[in-house]
Amino acid sequence: MMQKKEQAVSPVVGVMLMLVVTIIIAAVVSAFAGSTVSGVQKTPQATILATYSQSQGMTITNDGGDAVPIASTKILVSPGKSFGANYTQYSWVVNQSYINWPNSRAFRPGDTATITSANLSYVQQRQDLTTGDSTDPILGFDNNSTSVGLSFDLQFVDSGGNTIGKTTVTIAS
Repeated sequence: MMQKKEQAVSPVVGVMLMLVVTIIIAAVVSAFAGSTVSGVQKTPQATILATYSQSQGMTITNDGGDAVPIASTKILVSPGKSFGANYTQYSWVVNQSYINWPNSRAFRPGDTATITSANLSYVQQRQDLTTGDSTDPILGFDNNSTSVGLSFDLQFVDSGGNTIGKTTVTIAS
């Protein structure tokens, strides 16, 4: 009498069940992670370029990246290291009502905004970056011939204080 050899099917079924369970777990984790990430608001990022002339004023360009919402963005001006250690701890918030925006809602890639040299003096506050104290609103480099050739930082920040874009600007006459 000849014996019939039968191979067990259970190892194949076991492997298939493990694969199915792994795929289901991966799908659940992926769905959960996808819905969690969509709830977080991303800070826009933009490449900001600027020029400043004491006689002509400032030109600010969004050279690429995201559109920057104007209403929820602060523009900070901080003297660069070329001004010396006494000034680098300060930052000024520029009053945006003096800026000529090309669009009232967003500063889009390719857009250019301008501000006259006289209007750059108007700031909301000077803030000590070390202590956070607000003091008198004085920029000091507009219409000051000793500032020509020195530089300042121009920074766009969102309402949470996150940097959107930053550039260094050299002062021209």
